Amino acid sequence: MTKPAATVQRRLAAFLCADVAGYTRLMRTDERATLRLLTSHREITDREIAQHGGRIANTAGDSILAEFPNAVDALQCALTIQDRVADVNESVPEDRRVTFRIGVHVGEAMVRNGDLFGDGVNVAARLENLAPPGAICLSGSAHEYVHRSMPLKFENLGPVLVKNVDAPVQAFLVHPSGQRSKTAIPAVHSHFEFHLIRRVHYLCMQALSDIGKSAGLSGIDIPALASIIDEPGLTTPRLAERLGLKPSSSERCAGRLEQRGLISRTQIGEGRRSTLSATLEGVDTRLRLRAAVIVAQDRILAPLSEQERTVLKGLLSRVIEANVHRTVS
Repeated sequence: MTKPAATVQRRLAAFLCADVAGYTRLMRTDERATLRLLTSHREITDREIAQHGGRIANTAGDSILAEFPNAVDALQCALTIQDRVADVNESVPEDRRVTFRIGVHVGEAMVRNGDLFGDGVNVAARLENLAPPGAICLSGSAHEYVHRSMPLKFENLGPVLVKNVDAPVQAFLVHPSGQRSKTAIPAVHSHFEFHLIRRVHYLCMQALSDIGKSAGLSGIDIPALASIIDEPGLTTPRLAERLGLKPSSSERCAGRLEQRGLISRTQIGEGRRSTLSATLEGVDTRLRLRAAVIVAQDRILAPLSEQERTVLKGLLSRVIEANVHRTVS
């Protein structure tokens, strides 16, 4: 039995089309680092599109196509995306920055099974190609809707001939505010590595805390569960060493995991000492959370290249090892 043909609808909407400037070069230079940074940026774009009332119609590689009910929301979303992405890129070497070009157009499109196509989409895509990295190019129709309600400086590019569009397209260029939402690292942080390490520790623990909430756990419970699974028969003092906690904190952590049914204890002899082992539910929980932990890790380390990540991991391991040896001796 053949499926009925999908109905094609026509509607007027505002379209946002974005892609990464110099994507091929970036991939050739450092593919893994580029993909990590692009993933981090896509979290920004997806969140902002949803918050501004848009709908993502299509994504392919480095490109994004979204529709909005009006041009003001589409342009405001584009400006916010460019500002947020610029915030992240500030900590990335200039030759490795992943930067978007964005086109915004108001026109008619055809919709089939949620996909957008037609002249309206084509114009938005061509305008995106006209935008410099980090900027937005508007069509004349989009400009008519926004120039009175948004106090921005628009640069008139005049009528422009673009590929696969018969008539010239009136184009306007607009740049984001350039006002970074993040402040520079305070002088005390830039002069003392110890304070920077504390800042990184906060970022990591905040990410773990957010992930733990989905499973009713605290942030430190996640690496604790992983340690118990990785080293069967772990004692709470040994768990404290692995996590860098006080023994009392390690005991409380183990108590929470045991109460949740994620680990079990086995007494050692007649004393109070016991070993810790993960239950099947604990193993399943770790597997379920592992993907979220990897995503959080990549988001935090997104500005680093693969080589820099390896160097950082080696340095951290040496710092931990050296301090453990100093404590023992």
